[in-house]
Amino acid sequence: MAGPHKLAGELGLLALVLVVGLTLASPTVLLLALPIAIHVTLGLLLTRRFLKLRATRHLSNSRTHHGDGIDVELSIENLGQHLDLVLVTEQQTLAKHVTEGTTSSARTLCAGGTLTLSYSAQPPRGFYNPAQVPVYARDLLGFTNWTAHLSCPSPLWVFPSYDPVGRVGLSPHRTLSVPGTARSRRGGEGIQFFATRPYIPGDSLRHLNWKALARRHQTVINLYEQERAAELTVVLDGREWAYEPVQGQETFEHAVRACAALCDSAIRDGHRTGLLFYGERLEWIPLGSGKVQRERLLQGLARAELGFSEAFADLGNLPSRLFPSGSSVIIVSPFTTGDEEALGMLRARGYDVLALVSEPAPSPVTESTPLGLATRLAKLERQLMLQVLRVAGVRVVVWRVDSPLSIAIKATRWRSRWS
Repeated sequence: MAGPHKLAGELGLLALVLVVGLTLASPTVLLLALPIAIHVTLGLLLTRRFLKLRATRHLSNSRTHHGDGIDVELSIENLGQHLDLVLVTEQQTLAKHVTEGTTSSARTLCAGGTLTLSYSAQPPRGFYNPAQVPVYARDLLGFTNWTAHLSCPSPLWVFPSYDPVGRVGLSPHRTLSVPGTARSRRGGEGIQFFATRPYIPGDSLRHLNWKALARRHQTVINLYEQERAAELTVVLDGREWAYEPVQGQETFEHAVRACAALCDSAIRDGHRTGLLFYGERLEWIPLGSGKVQRERLLQGLARAELGFSEAFADLGNLPSRLFPSGSSVIIVSPFTTGDEEALGMLRARGYDVLALVSEPAPSPVTESTPLGLATRLAKLERQLMLQVLRVAGVRVVVWRVDSPLSIAIKATRWRSRWS
């Protein structure tokens, strides 16, 4: 028994002893009430003191990637009186993914003492901000209980993990005036052959077409396609109903990682890159470049979650006004019937559109069963939809999530090089 119940019990016992002593007129019985009265008086004096605890949480890293562990150390320092019992329990979301160590402790904490919790966690993708830690404390005589939530903000970003995908082949209608890796459709300095033109005095002789000179006695020089920086928007489809019910969340996690890899590759190549999350809500990260923009994009992907909204039930409501004219757009989605019309409209408006179709790993299904026939029909319907996209000029990358994304991107890059 502790706290108010203990105080009430001892006051009742004190009153009983006094009544018995006065009734019997016994000094001996009244003397027994003296230690009880002293104990109650000291307890009441201690209740006037306030709890003085300070919490400090230290993370080994404030930003990490999914699958990487993080070490957490929580310290509770007693700046006030001696406490008979201090109970600390981590109840925030990060503590639910502990791999080693303990998240709770209870012991006596003297004045100036420190209670420390150390554990390792492996949280999934997301943003964590454990701002408080609950603490239960009891004084030396047990008359007072404290329950407090100590302020201890510790923001943590867990970004999606991804593997490098190399250069993404972009072919926008409009490029920037700074060097990059996108095809500019203009002749000049570059690597890929573009065209020839007559020799003009002052041209570099190393660009002279010697075969034309030898066969036709014409002095022409080779022009190569300039490679410039481009503007790119990565669209992540977060419509819950568009993903398969069985492996929907898993496929969505792979789609998030694919977006992270594409954004990282584009930033490294010098492109101005933005991100649009299309699901229960719209989350738009404007175009930018550099390491700061890369951090913004990863933070946006860390917060991405599946959801449903009537307003964004199909891709026809994509806010294309956010995309710069003539820029590139990469849409990562499993795609459903009817989405091909929205992508065709984007292509017709002059955007360079690449559709990254994320498909879950195939499950063994017998075709003779009703489920097998339905699966086959859905597969044929999807193939027809992708063919319509290709005819509309949309580049299509079919990526099975159990295989590396870099292989699918590389195959598309080689096909677009000769297109």
